[in-house]
Amino acid sequence: MAALPVSSLLATPAHRFIGAGTPMRDLVRAFPWHTTALGPIDAWPASLRTCVGVVLHAAQPMFLYWGEDLVQVYNDAFVPCFGADKHPAALGQGGAACWAEAWATIGPQIEHVRHGGEPQVHVNQLVPILRNGILEDVYWNYSFTPVFDDSDGVGGVLVVCTETTAQVLAERRRHALDLLGRALLACRSEADMAVAIARCAADHPRDLRSVELLRGEASGTAVSDLDAGLVVIPGAELQLCAELALAFHVSPHLPVDAACRQFLAQFTASVCATLSRLEADRALALAMAESERLHGDLDSTARIKDEFLAMLGHELRNPLAPIVTALKLMKLRGAGAHDSVDTGHEQEVIQRQVDHLVRLVDDLLDVSRLARGKVELRKETMPLADILNRAIEMAAPLIEQKQHRLLVDVPTVRWHGDPARLAQVVANLLNNAARYTPHAGHITLATRVRGADLQILVTDDGNGIPASLMPHIFDLFVQGSRKLDRAKGGLGIGLALAHNLVRMHGGTIQAYSGGEGRGSTFTINLPDSVVAEAVPAPVLVPIAAPGPVDPGPAASGSVRVLVVDDNQDAADSLAELLGALGYEASVAYDPAQAIAAAGVSMPQVAILDIGLPGMDGFELAGHLRALPHGATVTLIALSGYGRADDKARSSAAGFNAHLVKPVNLGDLQTALP
Repeated sequence: MAALPVSSLLATPAHRFIGAGTPMRDLVRAFPWHTTALGPIDAWPASLRTCVGVVLHAAQPMFLYWGEDLVQVYNDAFVPCFGADKHPAALGQGGAACWAEAWATIGPQIEHVRHGGEPQVHVNQLVPILRNGILEDVYWNYSFTPVFDDSDGVGGVLVVCTETTAQVLAERRRHALDLLGRALLACRSEADMAVAIARCAADHPRDLRSVELLRGEASGTAVSDLDAGLVVIPGAELQLCAELALAFHVSPHLPVDAACRQFLAQFTASVCATLSRLEADRALALAMAESERLHGDLDSTARIKDEFLAMLGHELRNPLAPIVTALKLMKLRGAGAHDSVDTGHEQEVIQRQVDHLVRLVDDLLDVSRLARGKVELRKETMPLADILNRAIEMAAPLIEQKQHRLLVDVPTVRWHGDPARLAQVVANLLNNAARYTPHAGHITLATRVRGADLQILVTDDGNGIPASLMPHIFDLFVQGSRKLDRAKGGLGIGLALAHNLVRMHGGTIQAYSGGEGRGSTFTINLPDSVVAEAVPAPVLVPIAAPGPVDPGPAASGSVRVLVVDDNQDAADSLAELLGALGYEASVAYDPAQAIAAAGVSMPQVAILDIGLPGMDGFELAGHLRALPHGATVTLIALSGYGRADDKARSSAAGFNAHLVKPVNLGDLQTALP
C-alpha cells in the first residue's frame, strides 16, 4: 500500500467515525467524555464507536443510550425536537435525568429492550416533555432497538424517532371542527349555539378547556392573556360578525402557535356562519310572511288584470259586431250591382283586416291564458301561399309606411294547422322586422320544405337584437328600445304569442342576431305539417229529374226573429242582415222591451245579448221561456265571451246556440232554423 502524503495525514481528523462539519459532530468531538461513564473517546470500544458513527451520520432523527447510566448521544436531526430547554445539556446526560417528566412512559420500554425483550414500534405515542417553558403534549413515532457491545451483550439502545405532533393535532382539530359544524347545523337559536360550543370544548379537553361566546360590547373589550391560557378571537378580526367574539381557554400543554390560532379562527368562523344563518333564517321567515301577503295581493291583482282583459276584449268586440254586420250587408246588397267588381277587392281587404282585428282582440285575451295553455287551435289544411299572403296583408300597412322592400319566396305546398294562427305568427314577425328596421330597409320572407317539415325564415337588415335582450326575446311584454320615429309599436306580446303558438303546433322558433345594427333572423320550424298533394278522386253526380228549388228558411219569410241588444247599432245592423237574408226581424234595446214584444207576438227565434243592463241574457231567457209558446222558441246567445265554460253556461240556461261577437255569418245561418 502506498503511503499517504504528510499533508493528507495532517488534514485527516482524528476519530473519523464522529465526522465533522455539523454542530452535533463538533459538539460530540469537543465534549469532555472522560467525565461520563463512557470515558474518553480513545477508550471507546469498537461497538460504541460504530453506533455513534451511525447516529451522527444519519439523516433521520436518532438517539443512542449507552451503558447502565444510559448516557445520551444524538444527531443534528434530533436537535429541533428538544425545543429551547434541554439542548445542548442533554448531550452526555443520563436518560432518566434528561427525560424525568417522560421517564414513566419511556423508561420501562427501554428497560424491556435492554433485558432481551423484542423491539417495538410506537406510533403517534403521546410523550409529554418539558419544552419551551411548558410541559408540552408531544406525539412521536419511535422504536427502541438493542445494540450489542464487544462482549456480545446489550451495550445500549438505539432510538429512531420522528415527531408527529403537527399531524396529530391537525387531524384532531379537523375532527373537532367537523363535529362542531354538524352540531351547529342543528342549532335553531343562540342558546342552541352555546350548548353546541360547550359540548365541543368538553369533548376535546386536550385542546380546549372552555369556550365563551361574547356578544355586544363584551366582544369588543375582551383581550387575550396568553399567560393565563386565554385567547380571544373577535369576529370582526375575521371580517365576519362585528359584534361577536369567542374567548378560548386553551390547554396549558400546547403552545399557542400559528396552527393553534388557525384552529381557533376556524372555530370562530363556524360560529359566525351559524349566527349569520340564524339571522338569515329569521329574515327569511319575515320575508316569507311578507311574500305570502304580497302573493295574495298579486293573486288579487292578476285576477283583476284577467277580468280587465276579458272585459276589454268584450268591449272591443261590441263595436266590432256592427262593423262586421254592416260589411256583410254591403256584400249582400251589392251582390248584383254594376259596381260590385270595383268594390269587391276593397270589401275583401276590409273583411280580412276586420278578421285580423278580431284576432288581435283574441290575442289580448290570450295574454291572460298563455301560462295556462288554454289557447285553442282551429286546424285545417290549405295552401301555404294563401296563409303567408294573409300574413303579408296584415303587416303591409307598416311595411308600406316605412317603405321597406319585402322579398318573398313561398313554395306551392299545402300545410296542416291553424292557418289564422300561423298567419298571426308570421305577421307578428313581419311587423317586428318592419318596426325595428330603419326607413327603406329590406325584409325577406322565405320558406324551406324538407319532406313533411316546414321552415319559415323572416330576415331583416334592421337594428338587430342586443345580446342582453336575446335570452328574454320571447318573454311577455319584452320590447327592444324604440326611438320617437318608431313610437307606433305593439304591446310586447307579439313574439311571446308567436313562441307559444308555434310550440302548440309542435314546432320551435329561434331568434338570431349578430348584434346591434346587424339585423336579425327569426326561424320557425314546424315538423310533420306539410301535406302531400293528393290526386282528387272523380265525383259522380247522379242524374235526377228537375224539381222545385228549396229556398231554405230564409227564403220563406215566415221565420220571425227578435234581436235583443242594448247596443242599438249592433241590434239594428244585425236585424238588417237578417232581413237581407229573408227573415222577419224585430229589435228590442232592453229586457223590458223584449218581454213586452214577446208577450204580444212570440218570435220563433230570439237572439239575446248576454251582457244586457238590469237583467242579463240568462235571466231574460228564463222569462221568455215562461211566456205562452215560449217553450218552443229557439234561443241564441250573443256574447263577447267565447270560452268553453261560457258556452256551457249558455247551454245550461236553455240556449240552443252560443255565438261570439262579431258574429260569423256561417255560424249565424247554422244556428237559425
